[in-house]
Amino acid sequence: MSDPGGAIIGPAPDADGPLVCTLPVGQFAGRLDAFRREVSGHLRSMQRPSPDRLRLVLVGADAERVRALLVREQECCGFLGFTITPDEGGLVVDLEVREDAAGALDGFAWLAGPAR
Repeated sequence: MSDPGGAIIGPAPDADGPLVCTLPVGQFAGRLDAFRREVSGHLRSMQRPSPDRLRLVLVGADAERVRALLVREQECCGFLGFTITPDEGGLVVDLEVREDAAGALDGFAWLAGPAR
């Protein structure tokens, strides 16, 4: 979904769902590769404005590919919400979780960080 200002707003997180990632272990390597391609390789900065929010600033990333990746991530982490906002040649990606899932953002920060 997009708003009139150009932001892409992901599906609402599941407020009552489990606080675990349900991604099958055999798919983790592929997801890590996808994060490297679509996020890590474009990461200019990362901030944690609040315990339940992680902001990624990406340069040269394709908004639709990042959106598709985050929608897939929501399929296994239903507690995740996101907004992608175009910003001066880049994208600002805000990942948000419900308060009791704030620790999960540490994992997303790890995924988004520099290639390992």
